[in-house]
Amino acid sequence: MQSRYPLLKKWTAEEHERLKALAEAGSRPDEIAGELGRSEAAVRVRAWRHGIALRLVTQKRGP
Repeated sequence: MQSRYPLLKKWTAEEHERLKALAEAGSRPDEIAGELGRSEAAVRVRAWRHGIALRLVTQKRGP
């Protein structure tokens, strides 16, 4: 049976553990995304679904 979402990259156990370790170390979601080669949205969703607390980041507005 073919996946309904063929472009989604499945998370491996190693990636999940790396996400947890980086989050516990206080890395920002964008840093974790770069480290894992995933989008920031994917990192945020994975963390939210598994109860992993991420560091809150506030975006700076214009000059």
